[in-house]
Amino acid sequence: NTLSGMVESTSCCISEHSLEHAMSGIYPKLPHGAGLIMLSEAYFSHFAEVCKDRYAKMAAAMGGTDFVAELLKLQTACGVRDLKMSDYGMRESDLETIAAHARDTMGFLFELDPAPVSEADTLAILKKAYK
Repeated sequence: NTLSGMVESTSCCISEHSLEHAMSGIYPKLPHGAGLIMLSEAYFSHFAEVCKDRYAKMAAAMGGTDFVAELLKLQTACGVRDLKMSDYGMRESDLETIAAHARDTMGFLFELDPAPVSEADTLAILKKAYK
């Protein structure tokens, strides 16, 4: 946690945090880390498609060739792979509101993403992440 805080203090977060803060803003019982985990497969799959070289390097650092697959292995090993938005009372009908709040309240983080994320991409990521 300390190292994560140091990284965030000396650099910056990207739009995954905008999305999660919008989720936990509407569903305050949702822990921030759990929300990030729930978003991660859909979110990073989006970037793995458009930033192939960068994500190949991250996969290699994790001992594989597919970053998302390595991320999912890590989540399984940590016992958090099966977290679901619906377990926290989230409704699929709220995803458009969450997408809008993410852009309205922390939209500047979308400018720091490694590739553009459109409003349509934002909603598509949330829909893919919803379980």
